[in-house]
Amino acid sequence: MNNFEPEEVGTNSSQLVQLFSDTMNKRQISFADWYELLAAPLDAPYSADAEDTLNRMIYGVRHGLVKVVDKY
Repeated sequence: MNNFEPEEVGTNSSQLVQLFSDTMNKRQISFADWYELLAAPLDAPYSADAEDTLNRMIYGVRHGLVKVVDKY
């Protein structure tokens, strides 16, 4: 299993892609990463691709496909 160390996730597309990949493979996202993703658009705008990725993760959580956990 990939030991992804959570780090600050901003508009850096490589970090967002890695987080998306790990989130969809494990079907869970840490609360810290989730909170940062929701707060990040307030700090700086996302590219269209990054916004699409973020929307997919939000959809997954809202529809129960991805669970928000304290830590993974």
